[in-house]
Amino acid sequence: MIRLLNLVPLFVVSVLISFMFWKIKNIDETKELNSALINKKFPNLNLEKLEGIISLNDIVGEKFFIVNFFASWCVPCRVEHKALGSIGEKHIVIGVAYKDSESNIKNFISELGNPYNAIVLDNDGRAGIELGLYGVPETYFIGKDGKIKYRHVGPITKDKFDKIILLLKNSI
Repeated sequence: MIRLLNLVPLFVVSVLISFMFWKIKNIDETKELNSALINKKFPNLNLEKLEGIISLNDIVGEKFFIVNFFASWCVPCRVEHKALGSIGEKHIVIGVAYKDSESNIKNFISELGNPYNAIVLDNDGRAGIELGLYGVPETYFIGKDGKIKYRHVGPITKDKFDKIILLLKNSI
């Protein structure tokens, strides 16, 4: 009996190590952050438009669209910028400049190009607070019904975008 008790710590450590290896191996599948706003109406955000022909609040409940929070000071935002360009060729993408200056955003867009149908300013971060923004970049997928269907934290790639669209195809 005492011999068996001596093996309990070894068993516990083995289970913990196995769990840690599983977690590391599956990090991409487990790193998504859930949002309490999934399947809730996208909030009415009164944000100043920097440029573009679309008003954010005018398309809520009318069409499927994507809202991407970004900033000129955000290095991962630069990484995802090219992917947003190809996504914007087929879908409406609204950029929300988070806690950034107008001049910095204009420089950012002139340097990298403009993948957005419209850019709005969230100078004080209120829109980010309303949506439970974790950080930039962060992307929200809004269905035709005006409800938030998906939230992606971090830079989005074309492959990840395609997987999300496939996952949402019946709800957008």
